[in-house]
Amino acid sequence: MLEFLRSSAVRVALVFVLVTTLATTAVFALVYLQIGDANEKRNRLILETEAAKSVNRPVEQLRTAFDVRLTNDLRRIDYAALFNADHKFMFGNIDELPAIPIDGKSHFVGATRVPGSDNRIEPAIFVARQRPDGNIMLLGRSLLETLAFRRIVQRALLAALLPMLLLALATGAYFARRSSRRLTIIHDAIARIMKGDTDLRLPIGSGRDPIDKISRDVNLMLDEIVRLLVQLKGVGDNIAHDLRSPLAVVHAQLERGLESSNDEQLRTIVKQALSHIDKAMLAVAALLRLADVEYSPKSRNFRQIDLSAICADLFEFYEPLAESKSIRMTLESHSPVLILGDGDLMREAVSNLIGNAIKFTPEHGSVSISVIQEDGVPVVRVRDSGIGVEPAERDKIFQRFYRTSSGHRVPGSGLGLSIAAAIANLHEFDLRFSENNPGAVFEMVGRKR
Repeated sequence: MLEFLRSSAVRVALVFVLVTTLATTAVFALVYLQIGDANEKRNRLILETEAAKSVNRPVEQLRTAFDVRLTNDLRRIDYAALFNADHKFMFGNIDELPAIPIDGKSHFVGATRVPGSDNRIEPAIFVARQRPDGNIMLLGRSLLETLAFRRIVQRALLAALLPMLLLALATGAYFARRSSRRLTIIHDAIARIMKGDTDLRLPIGSGRDPIDKISRDVNLMLDEIVRLLVQLKGVGDNIAHDLRSPLAVVHAQLERGLESSNDEQLRTIVKQALSHIDKAMLAVAALLRLADVEYSPKSRNFRQIDLSAICADLFEFYEPLAESKSIRMTLESHSPVLILGDGDLMREAVSNLIGNAIKFTPEHGSVSISVIQEDGVPVVRVRDSGIGVEPAERDKIFQRFYRTSSGHRVPGSGLGLSIAAAIANLHEFDLRFSENNPGAVFEMVGRKR
């Protein structure tokens, strides 16, 4: 309870209650003042209008009108009287002219003796107007009813203020408790995740409030962290798997070398051990390179590059190697194919595809490279007439360390296509395989946006 009372949610709730109370009080005060002012303004307008209409009436007719007015005034709230030019009382129910201007406008008088009473005082409004005969006509109305009405409204507003305040407190406490409970649940979930329960996720409600949005983003971040951890573990497992066999072979060869007394045989064994160590180092370097590509942030060092120029450079680089194997190599590129990317990485990806094509193509075969735009997206296609891929193995060739049954005799680590696929994905390309009959076709196709 103490933690709940000290929480920010409670402070927000108290601020909400305070602001609500102040706003409601201000509204109530405005209503109170407006009601009283509206009633007083209406009485002022009535008196001024009546005075203007009656100022020219004959004295006897005015006397009769005053008698009728005062006779019908059962609540005794009206004042009416006529005074001569010397302010002497002539007739009516108030025998003394109030100290107000004689201008036909309404004026407030705070203390007026009630007609027929010796000591009863009340506030009233009066209008005094000069007649053409020099007499002064006085009309007035008591404000006791207006003040009584104000008191009724005031009591009603005060009576409503307390329940409103209690309701605001209850509402604020409810939402504060609700927010505090949600934050406590999220805090407990984060604590469990920090202790190793990486499969746990933050709870998300059915609404779209900021807490749900943050929880959803944190869950996405946790998914990405778990994915990266799995990939990192996979890299470690792959390195361990790939090092186990050559290290075991090196260990066995070195043991035989220690048992041998022949220097020439020992020298041969050491050379073989070094060869296996070199293979292991190449595999580790390839794995680290693959991890570097997969974990790289999107659009790192990306700028506009020309795939046609990259493929032309690689064509010139690999053409002597193809000629040495009597392989005919061709390049199809008609115009610049521009993309946003890392030139070195794309050069490495296409180089892996071209190198594989030359590696698995027998003598007198052919390798073709084409860079084109198809359906508005860039395509790099490498086609060869080599040994191809068996149908049962086509879904596995992009896996790490996978070597086809027909490719085991060819040197390699089994990571070239994995690196090319990772680079393609980094550049929002898809690396695809299709049959060439004979041979294979590998193409990197840009994704449509």
